[in-house]
Amino acid sequence: MLSIDELANGKTFVLKLKDASGTSFQWVQVLRGAIARRWYDIYRASDWVALRLEAAAVFLKPVTEAQADQNCKTGQCIVIKTEAVKENELVHA
Repeated sequence: MLSIDELANGKTFVLKLKDASGTSFQWVQVLRGAIARRWYDIYRASDWVALRLEAAAVFLKPVTEAQADQNCKTGQCIVIKTEAVKENELVHA
C-alpha cells in the first residue's frame, strides 16, 4: 500500500520489459496521486492487460538498465518486471 506521503510527493516506478529478441527496455517515472495508486494496483494484481494498454502513455522516460538500477539503489522504488509482456505489445495511442 502506498502511504499518503508517497501519493502526495510521488513514488518512483520502474518498468522493465524485454522485446521478442530478449533486448531489455526500461522506463523510470515518478508517479503521484491517482496514477500512482493505479500503477500500484496494476503491479500488485499482475494486471498485464492493463499494463499493455496503459504503460506507453505513462512511462515516458526510457533509461538504460544501469540508470534504472541506480534509481532503485535505496530500495525506495517499485519495479514492475514481467516476462508475460513484451515491449512491442504496448499499445501506443
